Amino acid sequence: CCQDWPEWDEAALAEDSMTIAIQVMGKMRGTVQLPASATKEEVLAAAHAEPKIAARLEGKTVRKTIYVPGKLVNFVAT
Repeated sequence: CCQDWPEWDEAALAEDSMTIAIQVMGKMRGTVQLPASATKEEVLAAAHAEPKIAARLEGKTVRKTIYVPGKLVNFVAT
């Protein structure tokens, strides 16, 4: 006659990877896909190594790097 509600499975909600938005001077310039367990250093290295980002930063000095965990990286360069 009646069935129970499905049980909540917290493990099913865990993300395996994350997409990080990369900005240069506050403008969206690309994204990188990384494992959810990536450290801040790994995220910044991957963002800086992205070809489109590297081309925009070429010949410029990065004055500030803003990192919002799990969301974005913004390079402020002059």
